[in-house]
Amino acid sequence: MSLVATTPVRRPIRIPWPIGLASALTVLCLLVLFFVSSGVLEASGIRYGSPGGSPLSKFHPATYLALAALGLWAIAIGPGRLLAALAAQRPGTLIFALAILLLTFQTAVVQKLPISAIVDTFVLPLALFVSISSLRAPATERLLIGMHLFFLLNSTIGYLEYLTPFRLTPTYEHGEIVTYDWRATALLGHPLVNALATGTYLLILTGPGGRRFDMPLRAALLIYSLGAMVAFGGRAATVALLGLLAVRGGLEIARILAGRPFRLRGALLGILFLTGIAIAGSLLVQAGAFDSFLSRFENDYGSAATRVAMFSIFDGMNLRDVFFAPDLEHIASNQRRLDLAIGIESFVVAFFAYYGVVTTVLFFLGLAAFCTEIVRTVGLAALLPLAYYFVITSTSTGIANKTIDFALIMAMIMILLDRRFIPAETDKPAAC
Repeated sequence: MSLVATTPVRRPIRIPWPIGLASALTVLCLLVLFFVSSGVLEASGIRYGSPGGSPLSKFHPATYLALAALGLWAIAIGPGRLLAALAAQRPGTLIFALAILLLTFQTAVVQKLPISAIVDTFVLPLALFVSISSLRAPATERLLIGMHLFFLLNSTIGYLEYLTPFRLTPTYEHGEIVTYDWRATALLGHPLVNALATGTYLLILTGPGGRRFDMPLRAALLIYSLGAMVAFGGRAATVALLGLLAVRGGLEIARILAGRPFRLRGALLGILFLTGIAIAGSLLVQAGAFDSFLSRFENDYGSAATRVAMFSIFDGMNLRDVFFAPDLEHIASNQRRLDLAIGIESFVVAFFAYYGVVTTVLFFLGLAAFCTEIVRTVGLAALLPLAYYFVITSTSTGIANKTIDFALIMAMIMILLDRRFIPAETDKPAAC
């Protein structure tokens, strides 16, 4: 996966300082990405997502670090060699870069909007992708172990916040701390971001990314992280996750019935895992532990109504504007008329509303090319987590707004599904 050319040498290995510094900045960028949420920035007095403050404060610190790391990788590898390597090995990254330039032009010049949303949402994951791809195996393996520990810690904090009034990261609304929301914010700063990331982690853990663990430890991590989904309260994330896990389990059963060899120990542990989940879930439901979570299905505070009404956002617009440059004042007027207080709850609809059909279609093609490079880098195992991410983020403004979520998910997939650290699957049947 590495873009850095390596040759066999005798130990000790001396790493040139640009590569060492670029690796350190990449690791620091990942630490900031996962531990410094927008909520942490707001709580620290940095007006990252609120009006006012310096224009420089509108960019996430991880973005600065990712661009600095990319610059150092360019120095270490050579700018020409890096571009040539990307063009030959990862052409989708250059296509995505051109798509970002198009979107930036549409945003800044045509629509006269701030570009911070484009930079944090898309430039950050692109720069970080190149940096992670350039890391050497020992650094990536340490990041992989650290990421598993991160989600263990994050779920633990989620349980603590769900059971107590404690909040590690306060939630702000119109500059005021929110006290009525029972959902845990944990390390990623927002309940829905935590639910999305934890759901992605579970899909990786139930796939090839979980093979490095023995079955008992893998089952324990699955149960622990699955329980934390309740603490984070993401309805769409939880329902989609359970559906995908059921499909994955059904396909495995179908393969076994078709004659695929399997380990008896693994099958027994799988049955025990499912039985334990069913028993624990029933007991917790009867004890009322899920009441707050289940209440979100009864009262969504207008979210479902918003998703229906948002398709009328283009009412009264002429065809030329819809295709090339929607009138943002008209869009805002329609939002007020339709009482879309929550916002446009779909990044697909929001993209067409903000940027027009032509720019949106061309940009989505570039985004698809970038996702193709992610899949080519780590294998087909990336398809399900990526599909899960886009399905869940399509239920909100998502990547049509300023967010670092795409960078988070991309980094998880690149590191946790690195093929260098996934043991080969063994399908030897065990004797009864």
